[in-house]
Amino acid sequence: MDSVSEQWPGSPRPARATRRMITSPEDGQPVEVTCRWPEDGAVKGFVVFCHGLGASGRDQEELTRFWASHGYLVVLPTFADWVGAVAAAEPGLGYAADDRELLRWTTVPVLRSRLYEILHTPAYWLARAGIVRAVMARIEDIAASTCGASVGTLPGAIAGHSFGAYTSQLFSGVEIDIPEDGTRDFTDERFRAALLLSAPGRHQQGLRDGSWDRMRGPVLTVTGTHDVGSRGQDWRWKTEPFELAPPGDKCLTVFADADHYLGGMTDNDPTPHRPEQQRAVATLTLAFLDAHLGRDPGARGWLESISDRIGACPVTIRRK
Repeated sequence: MDSVSEQWPGSPRPARATRRMITSPEDGQPVEVTCRWPEDGAVKGFVVFCHGLGASGRDQEELTRFWASHGYLVVLPTFADWVGAVAAAEPGLGYAADDRELLRWTTVPVLRSRLYEILHTPAYWLARAGIVRAVMARIEDIAASTCGASVGTLPGAIAGHSFGAYTSQLFSGVEIDIPEDGTRDFTDERFRAALLLSAPGRHQQGLRDGSWDRMRGPVLTVTGTHDVGSRGQDWRWKTEPFELAPPGDKCLTVFADADHYLGGMTDNDPTPHRPEQQRAVATLTLAFLDAHLGRDPGARGWLESISDRIGACPVTIRRK
């Protein structure tokens, strides 16, 4: 590794956080967003982070605070499939929106069943896309009221975990089929890069052969050999967003022994956190952001130096 790469990523800075409500210009509905950014206001870019099924924009704190401490404005909207919102909208489930039991929804049969129905319901796919568009319609105001920057001068990325990685794909050139509504494409050129953590492959949520034909890079796809899909698909299915996309600034990283949560995504993960994997995923994703949004030669050199290990974690990495 050269001296420039060795100096990357530098020291973290204090980060700030706030929550605010925005109004969707499409349907007038309120959307809660959590924002994190470096306290000194010096930002290199912005990232819209899409949470997974049942989670909320208040989650993924460790990972997104890490990005913020290294110079990014991170905006995390809460989608309609947040388990608290589902419980509030469907009192027949028998849970209040603030019931602590909701944090364990993956282990509660009635909640797990309902959330998985939602995952495969087209209206929720489209609702997520609508909320991302609402965030982007308000991104200039969000930036001005947090870090004080003008988004017109900032590069952006979209990122997400699981259902959030699905959402992120949609804004990167991936097509989906909506039953009785045809093919949809939500590409937004304001996103310079996409970061997909445990993204789904074909034959689910409108994805099919040909969905990735127009996916544009840079895209980083990350999974683990213990990752699984909602219908029992193994980790190889999670590599399809890389395998089926055309060449051009695409990277796949597979962590040996990592499960769906890649070392730890939220405080409520149903599997134990693995700090060494958390650190490796944080460093890898920051390097990707710095290389493609920050144009940092040290970050690019660090990425290019990866062979079979990130820190203490064995990985398989492929590029095209």
